[in-house]
Amino acid sequence: MGARDKLRRLEKATRGHLKSFELSDGSRYYYDPMDAELFLHICECLHHHDEPERPEPPEIVKALTRAKDRRAALAEMGHDEGTSFGTFPYEVEPLIERGELVPRSLVVGYELGEPLPDLSE
Repeated sequence: MGARDKLRRLEKATRGHLKSFELSDGSRYYYDPMDAELFLHICECLHHHDEPERPEPPEIVKALTRAKDRRAALAEMGHDEGTSFGTFPYEVEPLIERGELVPRSLVVGYELGEPLPDLSE
């Protein structure tokens, strides 16, 4: 076994349980599927549902915009069509088609930035 093969095996072993997707430049973006960063971003977007500006997206979302196959990368992350696109805080089609992050409302029946009624009574 050559030094290059040993190096590849060592790199793979050090990544542990990390997942990855290929970027448009041919490199790979590695992420921990158990990291709560995306979940916390979704929660923050819900918290700021009535504000026109969204919180800064985490690095994993920015990497999705640079993915070679954005649809496959979303699916790999568990945001495939028909299951959890409802929780993803960005419009899916602009992301897949153009790599563009377009915020979307996470509250059914309300447009982004529209205030919700007071239901505390």
